[in-house]
Amino acid sequence: MSKPTQFQKWPDSLDVPYGPYRASIERVVDGDTVHVLLSLGLDEYAYRMVRIADINVPEVFSGPKEERERGKASRDFLAAFAPPGTQCRLTTKRDAASLGRYVANIELADGRDIATVLVEAGHAVRV
Repeated sequence: MSKPTQFQKWPDSLDVPYGPYRASIERVVDGDTVHVLLSLGLDEYAYRMVRIADINVPEVFSGPKEERERGKASRDFLAAFAPPGTQCRLTTKRDAASLGRYVANIELADGRDIATVLVEAGHAVRV
């Protein structure tokens, strides 16, 4: 469903954050992008691709071979750390710098933030 006309010109004074949402990681695309199944509430669910907020990782699909190898290592680390089926909580926002994609802070059940884990493991840098 596209955005209903009633919500297309929403006043900034009434804007609300997106989330937090209950979610399950369904696929790891690269070190900073995952597909998730979100519970939107009221028995509504959505499958979305989100970029992990506030970090950069080396590219997997472009750039020099050495960068792509580091990108694959980041992806593999994330896939091992938060494999498909991992339950988490997301807060999201639209980000023009990310080509209009949604970016998300992703928190695991034990309270750890995925971005922080990637940075501490040397697989990402803060932006």
